[in-house]
Amino acid sequence: MGRKFLMVLLAFGAIGGFAAGFGRLCGGGFGHYGPGGRFDRHAEFERHIADTCTESALKVYKQQNPSGTKP
Repeated sequence: MGRKFLMVLLAFGAIGGFAAGFGRLCGGGFGHYGPGGRFDRHAEFERHIADTCTESALKVYKQQNPSGTKP
């Protein structure tokens, strides 16, 4: 009895896991498109990384050209 119960439990877990995965792939889920959803956080993270890269590039440029003139 115990082995059959574990097999059924494992089967339900596998089915539930696949269903949740496909649901996320299809864009389902709660709060993904609304304000503060996943896509807003992703865009905010991209802006943060772009700002960080820009600041680093300007810092290197100023170190190489202390007078501020363009080559």
